[in-house]
Amino acid sequence: MILVFIWIQGSWKGTQARILEEKYSFKLYETGWALREIAKKDTDLWRLVKSMIESWKHVSPEIVEDILKDIIASNEWKNLILDWFVRNEWNKISVDKIVWDYKVVFFNLEENEAIDRLLWRMYNPKTQETFAKWTLIDPKTWDQLVKRADDEENAIKERIKLFYDKTMPIVEEYRKELKLIEVNANQSVEKVTEELKQKLGL
Repeated sequence: MILVFIWIQGSWKGTQARILEEKYSFKLYETGWALREIAKKDTDLWRLVKSMIESWKHVSPEIVEDILKDIIASNEWKNLILDWFVRNEWNKISVDKIVWDYKVVFFNLEENEAIDRLLWRMYNPKTQETFAKWTLIDPKTWDQLVKRADDEENAIKERIKLFYDKTMPIVEEYRKELKLIEVNANQSVEKVTEELKQKLGL
């Protein structure tokens, strides 16, 4: 099973991905992690990506396709989560070229709730994991949590606007293609997990 995660920020998507990894043998791939893994290999692909980043150029659609091909070719897991690979129309075109049989999980969250969660969420800079508001200590590592520098209200609203402008039309395309699994992310983490499990048949 290959899942593509699409989400509005603040929807507990990362938490749900970790639960699927730990309990149901999924392997999570997100774009930042994929780039770091490619960096370890010192390949022609990584050198090209590195040069584009250093020159402040956007990573092209063709490079994203090469990254995805590298993931699929080297993957030994039956169950994959592709996170942050589809954010706009050309991302969808790239994924459709390489992965023909996949489902899209859309974590749907009301805008006001997303803003509230992001304004008050906490962050572990060591693990890059985020936590719900009022959580001050990472329960797994006992590290002190901090607020992310980019979790400022105007920046949050701009990111959410970008989601609605660029990503939400793609969600509707997937809905028409009958690939969409919509999960109500306005619930508690536990209830989101139960709904996700039910809709994935786990």
